[in-house]
Amino acid sequence: MLPPDTLANENIRIKTLQSLNVLDTPAEERLDRITQIAANMFNVPIALVSLVDNERQWFKSCIGLEVNETPRDISFCGHAILSDQAFVVNDTLNDIRFADNPLVTGAPFIRFYAGIPLAHDNGERLGTLCIIDTKPRDFSTDDISLLRELAVLVELELVHKIANTMDEVSGLSNKAGFKLLAPVSLKVCQKLNLKVSVVYLFMKGLLSYKQDVEKYNTFLRTTADVFKANLRATDLIAHYDENSFVALVSNANKINTQSKVNDLVKQLNQLSHAKNYDNKIEFITGVIDSSPFCDIDELIFNAFLKLNDQAM
Repeated sequence: MLPPDTLANENIRIKTLQSLNVLDTPAEERLDRITQIAANMFNVPIALVSLVDNERQWFKSCIGLEVNETPRDISFCGHAILSDQAFVVNDTLNDIRFADNPLVTGAPFIRFYAGIPLAHDNGERLGTLCIIDTKPRDFSTDDISLLRELAVLVELELVHKIANTMDEVSGLSNKAGFKLLAPVSLKVCQKLNLKVSVVYLFMKGLLSYKQDVEKYNTFLRTTADVFKANLRATDLIAHYDENSFVALVSNANKINTQSKVNDLVKQLNQLSHAKNYDNKIEFITGVIDSSPFCDIDELIFNAFLKLNDQAM
């Protein structure tokens, strides 16, 4: 095993990393949604946002591992940050740097690794967005390009801390965040030759509660929870505007998605009644099937046009 080298400007790199004030902070939906897409895109059990500290690599986002850090001297990401290029190990057992690495010979039994360095505006490489498999595999230049697109999103969220991609009340993406992630999710479906469904949920009457901030916000959070309970972690859900939610459902057809939406609306109706909302909230839905090669704005517009024939 060969431990990773230390960069010549390591002190500056560490100070840059620490300046983000992100180490040892809780997981966040804004990054977990990206690692979940990466795991789904490449059909791997592990996807990480890994930040390389002085003596450890620490995972700000982690899909598929139960630990939140490992020593730097056995890390793959420590090697990956030595260059601004993608770092790919197709088969660890055929690589002298990793064949006897404890992360290879023991859990999580890494056989394949691909990582894209995450850089600050000053050029310092902070860590990686990486994917890991327990079996060897090829990784094409197209695959690298797709992973790099996701890494750019991580950099935007991590370094620039985009303020306008998350809805603080529901905890979901907002319209801007959805439009950042949806094109990448569509590329996943293109790569895997999967169809997609789009859901548009319009909540007629909800705005009548806008002046009662607590009641309005409670219902938004409830709706978000019901969406997450009925859809999968790989589906993109957003609080799209004041009285609407949208979802991009991958590897699904309209019949199955409509069935889930019917269950979702039934649950929302029950919750609305149980919470004694004086003005009835009417849930109007539009669901479409589509090829993943369509523009996301076109998909959302088509789903909007499919809203039930009820007065809005």
